[in-house]
Amino acid sequence: MPGITIEFTEEELAELRAEAKEQGVAIKRLAHDILTEDVVRRRQKQRFIEGAVKKAIELKAEFEQRFPAGLR
Repeated sequence: MPGITIEFTEEELAELRAEAKEQGVAIKRLAHDILTEDVVRRRQKQRFIEGAVKKAIELKAEFEQRFPAGLR
């Protein structure tokens, strides 16, 4: 299976070890889950923002027509 190497400070690694122990999982599993969950969350957020911007642009002309600049 492909892998990556990530360097941590002693303090960071100690925190990861403590968290893995609290969750009862291997540190590799914890690191994997944290990274993949963060990537998924960021990508979902980006897709949401892109969709919201697209919808706002679609509604802008109608909004400006119904609410002229002097009435906003």
